[in-house]
Amino acid sequence: MPPLDPSGSNFPCSITDFSQADGDGPTLSPGQAGPAIKLFGTAVHSGGSCQISITYDQPPNKNSVWKVMKSFQGGCPIDVQGNLPGGGDPTTNALPALQYTVPAGLPSGKATVAWTWFNRSGNREMYMRCHKATVNGNGNQGAFNALPDMFVANIATRDCKVPEGMNVKFPNPGQQVQGSGDGNPTGGQCGASGPSGPLSGPPSNPPPPPPKQKSPVPPPVPVSGGACSEGQRECNGSSWSMCANGIMVNMGPLAAGTDCSAVMKRDIRFSSAHMAKRAL
Repeated sequence: MPPLDPSGSNFPCSITDFSQADGDGPTLSPGQAGPAIKLFGTAVHSGGSCQISITYDQPPNKNSVWKVMKSFQGGCPIDVQGNLPGGGDPTTNALPALQYTVPAGLPSGKATVAWTWFNRSGNREMYMRCHKATVNGNGNQGAFNALPDMFVANIATRDCKVPEGMNVKFPNPGQQVQGSGDGNPTGGQCGASGPSGPLSGPPSNPPPPPPKQKSPVPPPVPVSGGACSEGQRECNGSSWSMCANGIMVNMGPLAAGTDCSAVMKRDIRFSSAHMAKRAL
């Protein structure tokens, strides 16, 4: 199975006359398992990463919009070092089939399904094979547009390369992902659009912010002022006040070991100068 021409001249699908493909292909039901992609051969180039994508162009062309249905990041088509042992007809050597689910919500219509592969070892190439299909759905174009774009690299028409020795991690693998990959592509045109990453359920609401810490409230401080009788005392358990010249004057905190009863009973007298100073 040869790769795409490095120039990109036979992109997409490695064929220039798609009309020669026989039959209408399988019927795809959105939300259901699609027909497994079956591969044969021994030149597996240490595996790599691959994608299964779809377009509603039949036949597809260089401007077709391809959207990803599933990404395999590593171990595609098989996880081995180098190639499989030779002997016999390599085209009869069946490789593990690639399973995928047709995305829900796709509209009905004639379509083309593609398998694209970026080998881990060997020349920096892009492989692409396609087959016709018919989508039997009742969705809309919006569901198709929401899928991420198919990853394209290692051909002259795209500034994106997959370095040798890696299972490339696709910039946007989509919702169906198998494997995690171990390296990123390089170049200025490696990005892809559409929703990214596996979905584990509907988005959750952000957690509520932690409660604000209340600032410590200082104990009340007796306020000087207010009409009173000369020598009158007041005590709140931590400090005490005495009336001088008709106003209550804060005398400060209680002495250690002293309670309000001692202050209220004690005959305490201060000079007028001292009381005036405390009232300031």
